[in-house]
Amino acid sequence: MALPRSKYVQEGKVGVYHCYSRCVRRAFLCGFDAQTGRDFSHRKVWIANRLRLLVSVFAIEVSSFSVMSDHYHTTVRIRPDIADCWSDYEVASRWLTLCPKRYKNKAVKEPLEQQIRNLVLGTERIAELRKRLCSLSWFMKHLNEFIARAANKEDKVKGRFWESRFKCQALLDEAAIAACMVYVDLNPIRAGLAETPEDSDFTSIQQRIRDWHKGMKNIASISTKTEQNHQALSQLCNTPKPGNTSVAVSDNWLCPISSETNLQGILPMTEEEYFDLVDRSGRMIRSDKQGSIDADLAPILQRIGARPEAWVETVSHFEDKFRLVAGLIGNLRMFADQIGRRWFAGISAARASFTHLSPL
Repeated sequence: MALPRSKYVQEGKVGVYHCYSRCVRRAFLCGFDAQTGRDFSHRKVWIANRLRLLVSVFAIEVSSFSVMSDHYHTTVRIRPDIADCWSDYEVASRWLTLCPKRYKNKAVKEPLEQQIRNLVLGTERIAELRKRLCSLSWFMKHLNEFIARAANKEDKVKGRFWESRFKCQALLDEAAIAACMVYVDLNPIRAGLAETPEDSDFTSIQQRIRDWHKGMKNIASISTKTEQNHQALSQLCNTPKPGNTSVAVSDNWLCPISSETNLQGILPMTEEEYFDLVDRSGRMIRSDKQGSIDADLAPILQRIGARPEAWVETVSHFEDKFRLVAGLIGNLRMFADQIGRRWFAGISAARASFTHLSPL
């Protein structure tokens, strides 16, 4: 029997989820469609830009994404703790930015001060909107519906653009999160569309690498100045030690890999370690570059609870190995108990991919 999504997507609680949607009939409606001879690749920009906008409005963070020709993947973290800190005024302002008032001429304008204040007066309405702004379902609704409407308008057609409601997997621990993020970032490489992560267009790993390089260039330019500019360098690096350039800060809208000042990271590793992990994993899943995990990469995997010997298989077939939830066996057991389930499909995959004990 199918499990209602409300059972394993726990709204109102911090959680990480892998979400993905496919175009109807798996047609290449976001790439070059051989059936019609038309190129819809510009729609990949729509999806990436829409994700960026939604992150600026919702209390939801995007840790990885990849946009392909007939589907897209993203991993997100729900942050109701952030939404709880917003004032009623900020909740109203964010909602009206997402759903602005429309006028008779269908013009859409920026939310006016009076509109925001009128919305703030409704206490129950604000409480409802606060929940929506940290809801995975509302986030995905405003992503998929926007793209579908824009594509149908462009094609002058009606009907479904996505084949069904978005699919979702709950990621219970750091091992599952890391494996899923790498799986998402390596989509173009597995499909043979790119040879390296930095060449993988419309992916989070490409954006992270570009922003990292931009940050390092800024650090280099600042470090050539006099000693009195160390304070600016410290602010750029988000570290109290002037001259420490191990972490570069950028205007990246993605959830940070490692924890920074006032920012909670998604994984217990540095950004450079994650880049290395994705790069080496990508080299190994290519058909002409099969190999084993390097010895110096194994400690990183062991730290998060992943089995080094099974890593390539895990990040190559993550979506197929796990159904509704993914994680260490102990976490699967606890999560099943919490929602009143006897078990979840994927126990053999969890045993093969991750360690039995919780990571240190």
